[in-house]
Amino acid sequence: SKSKEFEKALSTLEAVTGSSKSEIGELSDLAKKLGSTTAFTASQVLELQTELAKLGFKTDDIKNATGSILDLAASLDVDLAEAAEFSGSVVRSFGLTTKDTQQIVDVMALSTSSSALNFESLRESMKLVAPVSKAVGVSVEKTTALLAVLADRGLKGSIAGTGLAKTFIMLSKQGLTLEQGLDKLKSSGGDLNTAIDMVGVVAAKSFLTLAGGQQDIAGLEQSFKDAEGAAKKMAEIKLDNLAGDTTKLASAWE
Repeated sequence: SKSKEFEKALSTLEAVTGSSKSEIGELSDLAKKLGSTTAFTASQVLELQTELAKLGFKTDDIKNATGSILDLAASLDVDLAEAAEFSGSVVRSFGLTTKDTQQIVDVMALSTSSSALNFESLRESMKLVAPVSKAVGVSVEKTTALLAVLADRGLKGSIAGTGLAKTFIMLSKQGLTLEQGLDKLKSSGGDLNTAIDMVGVVAAKSFLTLAGGQQDIAGLEQSFKDAEGAAKKMAEIKLDNLAGDTTKLASAWE
């Protein structure tokens, strides 16, 4: 039965988190609430919370992140474990806290609906570039805008992640920000050889591509800063049909 399934999922969560009874009670109440108001069942919400616990998040962090990650999974049509792992890694790589999960999720959702980025390519790129972005002080919104510009011009996934990371590293060695590097590239004619001299062979293609799309970077970055509510809106649009109504009704019924 559904209640047995829920109890089993709750026991697993309890075992993984080692939380107190009152903390488990809070997570259980949240799972029931989200289970009755989203496309996911209460048991699935508990499974998501368990995934977050396995990633090392404590009760408060799990409470902060659960609702946002459900939005991400529903808006991008990815499974909960993947959504949890991705959101968790981005939060950590950029040195943010779980209170920032909603903003991260909204940026990711909006970027996939306003550029050629998709979940897979974002995940691959972020894995490679996020730690370097943090090291050189580039925000998650700006990083995503740069990846969107690259994706729109055909560079995605690990190619974009590696190219952008290497660009940051090579420019940083010369004491240049990305903007200063792009300006220097342009003022010196913007050819391939100059790009290779500045950032090396691996990054040259990404660097030249960003130079070609420089006018789009600021606008995208601003739209990502204003992304609040994007994931929820996308999730609702996807569920706004008969199948979605049935899904929500089944979750509420459970």
